[in-house]
Amino acid sequence: MKDKNSRRIVGSYAGAAIVISGMVGTGIFTTTGLMVEMGALGGDILLAWLLGGLLALCGALCYGELGANMPESGGDYYYLSRLIHPAIGFLSGWVSLIVGFSAPIAAAAMAMQIYLGQLIPGWPVRTMSVVIIAILSLLHAYDLRLGVRVQFALVAMKLVLIISFIAGVFISVSGSSMQSPVEFSPDFWFSSSFAVILIFVAFAYSGWNAASYIGAEIKDAGKHLPRALLLGTTTVTLLYMLVNYAFLSAASLEQLRGVESVANTVATELWGHSGGKVVSLLIAFGLTSTISAMIIIGPRVYEAMAKDSLFPSSLAKLNSHGVPSYAVFFQAIVASVIAMTASFGALLVYIGFTLNIFAALTVFAVFKMRKQGLTVIRTCRGYPYTPVIFLVFTTWMTVWSIQSRPVSALAGLGTLAAGYCLYWFHGRHKEQTLPAQPNNDSK
Repeated sequence: MKDKNSRRIVGSYAGAAIVISGMVGTGIFTTTGLMVEMGALGGDILLAWLLGGLLALCGALCYGELGANMPESGGDYYYLSRLIHPAIGFLSGWVSLIVGFSAPIAAAAMAMQIYLGQLIPGWPVRTMSVVIIAILSLLHAYDLRLGVRVQFALVAMKLVLIISFIAGVFISVSGSSMQSPVEFSPDFWFSSSFAVILIFVAFAYSGWNAASYIGAEIKDAGKHLPRALLLGTTTVTLLYMLVNYAFLSAASLEQLRGVESVANTVATELWGHSGGKVVSLLIAFGLTSTISAMIIIGPRVYEAMAKDSLFPSSLAKLNSHGVPSYAVFFQAIVASVIAMTASFGALLVYIGFTLNIFAALTVFAVFKMRKQGLTVIRTCRGYPYTPVIFLVFTTWMTVWSIQSRPVSALAGLGTLAAGYCLYWFHGRHKEQTLPAQPNNDSK
């Protein structure tokens, strides 16, 4: 087994690449049409994406400080179990397994196959979703260094593809065919529908905290982790605004209403069926990096929980390359089951709603860390306003989404209830084994 420091190989740019690839994927290419279906105008949609980016930046600042002072793998689980309560940490880890990584991996794999289905009639979306999950899991179960190199290459190609798509749309609509995407409906901003739209946006931005999950593999985490989170989140916010402006400039709201493969619709409108097929193929390829990033990140949570004896000990075992390979395979099985059974639209709300709860709890943990005097490295600019803004908006989104989409919210609450029952019967007696305070060792 490799020693602790030998695992620290990820720097700022590689960490940012993991953040970008974890964020840019399913949500940006599938949710805009669903927003139109709920009654949003173009300006309302752009406002929602801007608010989502600002909230993600606030969250990234908070997570950056937590990770700088607690440079261990596990993300929310590690922070909450040490700063709030082991039961909350366990629930966070349980949610990470089902909602945080396995479900988004399944959703991204399904989105990838939906776009491929635009090219090949009768394409087996669910079966091929399982196939891509298996292939990428085998890669990342072998070697972290190889996986990071592949991930970096995939992100670079994805960025080139997205920027090329944006440029192509703006060039094509520069004439009279350009739509007007900045119509607003202020009354809509105070509706439950707008809150659900923000849940969609939160899902699309999920991954802004990705680098915090591999804290044990980031070198000089006090320096590189906050940089990775901020660089990745800022880049993605800019891309999301440009992509949506391109969507709304090229196609009418009626053309986008209820559409999941939005980029295909826009490309077909501008460049015909052949252009739409090419764009669908490129987006499907780009989604590979999203699936890949989450396959890298998720097992580090299960590894951390296994070390605390809350998950089976086999999930903490590292192979000769320092990878928790059993945890990678375990996650692949769960993600494959979800891909074979879940519907796509309900999956988005379920993921966004449930993840919001633990993101808010983790941001709240920054207050407790500072109050206890545990903060050595202070990177959260704008404190205390930064975490307060994040908490106010996520609470508002969560409350309204329960009212608007009770079934998806109940599914999320049911997941929490199942996790708490599991903790009560298995993990409650393990509380005394957790360290009382974080260990600030970023070397």
